[in-house]
Amino acid sequence: MQLNAFAPMKEKFSKEGIELIAVSLENVEDLKNSVSKYSDNGKFPFPIVANEKLDVFKEYRCYDDFEDMPLHGTFLIDRHGYIRWHDISYDPFTKPEFLLKESKRLLSQPDKLVYGKKMAGK
Repeated sequence: MQLNAFAPMKEKFSKEGIELIAVSLENVEDLKNSVSKYSDNGKFPFPIVANEKLDVFKEYRCYDDFEDMPLHGTFLIDRHGYIRWHDISYDPFTKPEFLLKESKRLLSQPDKLVYGKKMAGK
């Protein structure tokens, strides 16, 4: 649902210099099968990476320790590796038009006004 909401907007995000990437909890083989089932041509217009170990989910706090299950997370990370905006929920975020508008607004702010967590390795 979330991937299909963002796929048609890929070019609009690209025009604003925003790259899209998806992280899946599936292993590589299952991810390939899922993509082939849920896309028109067997692939999506942006990369989807596998994170079967869920370490990325946990690092970004997209994991419910009490329920022991991953959550949906959508993040805007700037060129310096700071999280400018995020949505973490049991439900997928499916409002790419809102996020594009908000991304343009947030990324136009001076870097010195940025608050947030800088992610390791960014």
